[in-house]
This record gives sequence, structure tokens and C-alpha cells, in this order.
Amino acid sequence: MHQAAAGQHVLVVWENTSAEPDVKSLVLPLREVVGSSGSVATESAHMLVQSSLPSSKYDLALLGMCFPFAREASLDLLSEILRVLKPSGQLVVASSNVDSVASNLRLSGFADVRVVGNLNLTDEQKAVSDAVVKEIAAIKPDFELGSSMPLSFASNAVTSDELADPDDLLTEDDKVKPDAASLKVCGTTGQRKACKNCSCGLKEELESEDQAAKDVAKKDFKSSCGNCFLGDAFRCASCPYAGMPAFKPGEKVKLMDSTLLDAI
Repeated sequence: MHQAAAGQHVLVVWENTSAEPDVKSLVLPLREVVGSSGSVATESAHMLVQSSLPSSKYDLALLGMCFPFAREASLDLLSEILRVLKPSGQLVVASSNVDSVASNLRLSGFADVRVVGNLNLTDEQKAVSDAVVKEIAAIKPDFELGSSMPLSFASNAVTSDELADPDDLLTEDDKVKPDAASLKVCGTTGQRKACKNCSCGLKEELESEDQAAKDVAKKDFKSSCGNCFLGDAFRCASCPYAGMPAFKPGEKVKLMDSTLLDAI
């Protein structure tokens, strides 16, 4: 009955309004199953928290098995049942409110919460019960409340052979030493951009770099269409020689800074 076995200590928790004959009809068969080496204790749900039962004594606890069946199981009640159960002890709850009871069982610390099936009701109980009553089973974890265990990391220590070589994590770009000049930033803006009242020399340095870039562009400029020397009538719209007179092929022509800037 209800997974009880010989020699077990069983706790029956009944609702306050349960009739005495109903409680006896549940307890007497249980006592026959557990025998003289076991025991069956009874307690009302209302008084269980105040009863101060010994911790970790019972192998099995039954809640709400007598009519009226448990519609709800409070966290305080379930926590107290968890305390008096032995490690790996089982609790079986009879209730029509499966979702609420299952949730409270998990919140109270029970594990392996599952619906076993429908509770076997007598014809009289079926006549007065307005909902399907389920048996919900849960297990107390296999350790004592408040227990502790020292952790040993010796067997799981990482050896030097398992450590990654930091150099293998670097790419070729990571190994390139940055130019010291590119690391210089403005103390005000925090960027490589001179502030309005620059006095650290960054403004002059940036202007020098820009001028050097313009000089390289002037030196390396090549016509894309090959018609620049023919004059504006033959030049494309973006030609840097626009507005300048025609010249001979191969003749060195000096571009104005404003014209080159527009082209860039």
C-alpha cells in the first residue's frame, strides 16, 4: 500500500477535517504492512510544524490521503515533512491541484517530483469528490540537510601539458609592433585628433602627415583615361587638370593644392 514496506517508519499527515474512521482505514492496513519492526505515526497538517518530530526518522510520508484530499500543500508544511524524512525518503501527496503541489514540492527541496497516477477512491469518495485526485510522489535528496563535504581539486588539476601556449593565440597582425607615432593622442580629446587650442604639437604633426600624403599623391598621379593633356573638351568630369590649359604628353604639370584636394 502506497509503496510502504516491512520495517519502515511511516508518517501519515491528514487534513484537519478528515473523519476518524477514514484515518483509521488508512493507518490500520499500513501497520500490518510495516509490521512490529516498523511504525506508523499520525499527525494533522495544522499541528505538524509545532509537533517537533525528530529529524530524518521516517522512510515514507503520506499527505492528504484521507478525504477531504489535500488541495494545497504549503511550503512550510512540505519543508517540515522534508526535515523529518530520511535521506532518499519518499513523500506521496493526494491532491487535485497537481501543478501547485508539484511546484511547492520543488521549491521545498524535494527531487524527482512526478505524478504516479490517479488515487484509488471508494464509491463514497467518488460521490463527494468534484475533481480527479492524483498521487504525486517526490524524493528527499540523498543527503542530510545542512551536511557538507570538502572538495578536492587534486585529481582535476590542470597539467602543464594541457595549458595552451599563449603565443599560439596570437595572429601575425598581433605580433606587428605598432608605430610609436600612431599611438600619440590628444590629451583633451583622447583621440588622434588635435583639439581647438592644441599646444602639444599634435596639430602640426597631423598637418605634416597630410602634406606628405598630398605630395605622394601628386608624384604618383596617373591619368585613368589618357586624355588629360588634350584639354577640357576631352577630359572627364573628375579630372584634376580641369580648367588648366592643354599640355604635351609626358610634360610635368604642377597641380594646385585646391584641385588635388577636390580630386581626393
